[in-house]
Amino acid sequence: MIQPSRDSGAAAAAISRSPRSAILRVSASLGGLALVLIAAAIFTPLFYSYANLVLVAQSVGVIGIVTIGQTFPLLVGGIDLSVGAVSGLTMVVIAVVSGGSNDHLLVAILIALALGIGVGLANAVLVTRRNTPPFVATFATFILVEGALLAWTQGTPSGEIPGALSPWGAGTLVGIPVPLFVFLALLAVCAVGLGRTTYGRRVYATGSNPIAARMTGIPVRVVITSTYVICAMCAVIVGILNSGYIGYVDNQLVNTINLNCIAAALIGGTTFIGGEGGVVQSALGVLVLAALLSFMLLLNTGIAGQLILEGGIILAAVWLQSSRQLGFDSLRRMRQCLVSARRPLSGGTPRP
Repeated sequence: MIQPSRDSGAAAAAISRSPRSAILRVSASLGGLALVLIAAAIFTPLFYSYANLVLVAQSVGVIGIVTIGQTFPLLVGGIDLSVGAVSGLTMVVIAVVSGGSNDHLLVAILIALALGIGVGLANAVLVTRRNTPPFVATFATFILVEGALLAWTQGTPSGEIPGALSPWGAGTLVGIPVPLFVFLALLAVCAVGLGRTTYGRRVYATGSNPIAARMTGIPVRVVITSTYVICAMCAVIVGILNSGYIGYVDNQLVNTINLNCIAAALIGGTTFIGGEGGVVQSALGVLVLAALLSFMLLLNTGIAGQLILEGGIILAAVWLQSSRQLGFDSLRRMRQCLVSARRPLSGGTPRP
């Protein structure tokens, strides 16, 4: 008996993805970005000032990095709600271990990275070994880590960050914020990894149909675990950059990071169902979200308006994806009925 190759399922999944749907998602993101830019030009001309564009670029870099990480669990049908907590944990570890001294900064970063990977592994174990729904598993770790952060910060800005991180978080190159360059470099690496490697094909195969992927020899648990670890590592990078940008520990960033990365990924077309989207599409969603948030800030909508916007985006994305899935199910049932109607009866002729 001929056994299927280890990557035959991955290749099939990659082929089955519709290029037309990907083009439609990219076109929708670009159209949304164009509308935001036009509205900003009409209602808030200050949007195009140099100072504001630098802030938008800073937001794109920070939100983009954590969105890239969030894209990986989404591609396998999961989600990670602990990214904000991991980012906050990174800031606390850097402040505590380094004590504000550059001499202990490297050790602090390595410890923060190890703890972040530990959180990612914990999420993966709950999802793959205990069959805990990703939402429940990652929300539990979020609450656990956030509780520890709240106990240390007492809900107020605290701690001291080494000055050596300032150029990474708040510095610029040729007038462009450094976090944007970090985001672009990470985007290039992940785009190649997902689109041109065996690992990327396995990620899409696992998200499209984990049972079929497992039958073709793909180590589904390992693939899912890797996505949560990558997501946690991206959250650590964001925590390091935020430390350098702010200069102290701020627990209020936890919730905004979670909402921002999920909303940006959904705007770009990466779905909750798995196997659809990618880091490039999510990056387009980051551009749209960063422009929208800056636009609303200039309109003086405040934090309330931004939260309403992001919540509306997530609800709309979930509704559209659910509607599309119901449509696919209806079409599949209709096709099955047509095939059954054309089957020949025993001893007779095919039905008209």
